[in-house]
Amino acid sequence: MTMNEQEWLACVNHVAGGEYPIPRGMISNYDDWRCRSTVGRALYWMDEIEASMRVLATVLDVEPDMDDAPEMGLSEAEHKVLCLRDVADIVWKLARNEEAALTYLAQAYELSRAYKHSFRSASRGDMFYRRLAILREVGKEDQAVQEAEVMLEMEAGNEGINPYRYFAYKFLAEHQHDAGDDVQATQLYAEAFKYYPVSEAGERDLARAAATEDAAARYKAYSFCSTIQYKPWEKLPPAIIRRDL
Repeated sequence: MTMNEQEWLACVNHVAGGEYPIPRGMISNYDDWRCRSTVGRALYWMDEIEASMRVLATVLDVEPDMDDAPEMGLSEAEHKVLCLRDVADIVWKLARNEEAALTYLAQAYELSRAYKHSFRSASRGDMFYRRLAILREVGKEDQAVQEAEVMLEMEAGNEGINPYRYFAYKFLAEHQHDAGDDVQATQLYAEAFKYYPVSEAGERDLARAAATEDAAARYKAYSFCSTIQYKPWEKLPPAIIRRDL
């Protein structure tokens, strides 16, 4: 899929003139698909959904260079993963198209798994978690629970920071909370945070959560901690990143 010059310039102008403008020189080259990736995702963030989908659709057939690992900025693999993630979000929220959304998320998940360099922009496990969330919304929670448990089995030998184990436990904690068992839910959340990148401030927040006596309040405290990115998921340089993340 392509866009004509007038359509493209309108999108670039909108992103360059927004509340948080992106310099035009960084995004204006239509022939560079990374520019289209940036513009499309920015439009989505700005709630320009139709325009965002129009731009992101031009990226769907791009094959990223899996050896691209720049010292600054996003790699080609990350650009493609984030585009797939946002397209999945759009088709799910607007069309409630479960099959399409899960297909795009599967592609994003597989690509992020296959990339052997550091991932700077998001958690690779988030692609998996988004799949579970959609399954839950369409009434397939039992399937989602099974998939979370399978992920824990797959990752059983990978200790330390691990986005796949974290998000599997997080989903299972939410499942128990929805079932009315906050005691079990908080135990699962405590296990989840063993695999989460936590700073000193995070350690203090988690200690306060663990010390909260009321189970419902304890769950709420853990849930709040899950909204804070205390430290990056992956450290630099790429040579020290676990290769199977």
